[in-house]
Amino acid sequence: MVDLKSKTVLVWEPGGIFVEIAKRLAKDFGRVLYCNDWVGSYPTSRGLVVGDGDSEIERVIDPWEHADEIDLWVFPDVYNAGLHTYLREQGKRVWGCGSSGSLLELDRVATKKMMGDAGLPVGEYAEIKGVEALREFLKKNKNQFVKLGGCCGERGDMETLKASDYDHAEPVLDELEHRLGARAHVMDFVVEAAIDPAIETGWDGVAIDGQFWSQTMSGIEKKDRAYVCKVIDSKRVPPQVKAVNDAVAPYMRKHKYRGSWSTEVRVSPDGKGYLIDGTARFGSPPSELMQVMCKNLSEVMWHGAEGVLLEPDFGDEKWGAEVLLHSPWGDANYAHVRFPKEHRDNIKLRHYTVIDGDTYVSPQSTGMPEIGAIVATGRTAKEALTKVKEIAETVESHQLEIPVEAMDEALTDLNEILGASKPVSKEQQTALDAVKSGKISAKAYEKMAEKQGWA
Repeated sequence: MVDLKSKTVLVWEPGGIFVEIAKRLAKDFGRVLYCNDWVGSYPTSRGLVVGDGDSEIERVIDPWEHADEIDLWVFPDVYNAGLHTYLREQGKRVWGCGSSGSLLELDRVATKKMMGDAGLPVGEYAEIKGVEALREFLKKNKNQFVKLGGCCGERGDMETLKASDYDHAEPVLDELEHRLGARAHVMDFVVEAAIDPAIETGWDGVAIDGQFWSQTMSGIEKKDRAYVCKVIDSKRVPPQVKAVNDAVAPYMRKHKYRGSWSTEVRVSPDGKGYLIDGTARFGSPPSELMQVMCKNLSEVMWHGAEGVLLEPDFGDEKWGAEVLLHSPWGDANYAHVRFPKEHRDNIKLRHYTVIDGDTYVSPQSTGMPEIGAIVATGRTAKEALTKVKEIAETVESHQLEIPVEAMDEALTDLNEILGASKPVSKEQQTALDAVKSGKISAKAYEKMAEKQGWA
């Protein structure tokens, strides 16, 4: 057993979305350094303050000043991926997707071709250059999803646009064209036809050299609002989801992919599964929830960085729930966030800083209102969701919105994809038979289900 209290870890990311990873690792490592890429031609303190003021982590300005002290390098995002690879080639212990691994997320077209080569279905899509050509395409094609093309992942330029028709998309395209300016006519887009009707599921966990956890957080996300999951054995993972992992495994093995891996797969009524997105980093969600669900996350990352897959310890609480915190004010202004100290582990804030003992979310001016999330686990879905809702009542910030109802929506979809109406074990089937025969009451079964984690 490695004594992590004697080790130093650095968490290095582009912005500040994953600063809570550093705080989580501080529970187990002796020393935790944190840095983000705050420097530009005209840097501001908005980036520099992220992680500052928290006594559990050390905010560093230049990681290279501490390079010889670092035992584990953690890159929670896909950017600077060439650095992941370089350090790994120098014999450093590195957690991160690496330059080739990052393309599983950033190069959408290449990943679609990988799926096709593996014999998996690929939805209709088109590669388009320039906003004007994009306009013409959307005038002729309804129910499309517009995403950035290329392989650089300039997420700040635009988020996915759902275009039910051109009239719906036109105002967004007007703003996008104005904002892109001279690059508007050369910008690359990938436009994907909607896959409906379908249920969206996926895989959330860890991938080490083409190997995956034997258990996974099988969850449903309601985009930018909430996420609900249940820990299940790999044997219960929907076959459409497993097929995607099988398809990328050889590539991951070849390029020493060592990090988090998430997928979004839409399953149509005919049983076909379409990979919508692969995430070669800590997703948000569900990384906030993984921090509390995976009890041995620090050990998983330490050994995984060396190419050793360590199975997760999810404890007894197999259900997890997460709701995102929204504050339009917080995008352009320092948002003061107040909550009871006993809930700190359940509240995961993006690019936070501590000033005079008070917690703030530093403004990043990205146009996105998400400032963090509330997470909780439970032996049952009801327990996990109830905990999140109760904590949500205690969190305060200016213009704060917490869409807790989205968790219930996610749970409904998750139960459908997992077949919640079907018994998960012989013990549950025996209990159900006992209810039908009148040997036990429905109320007694509910208590048993909660205790065993069936519900």
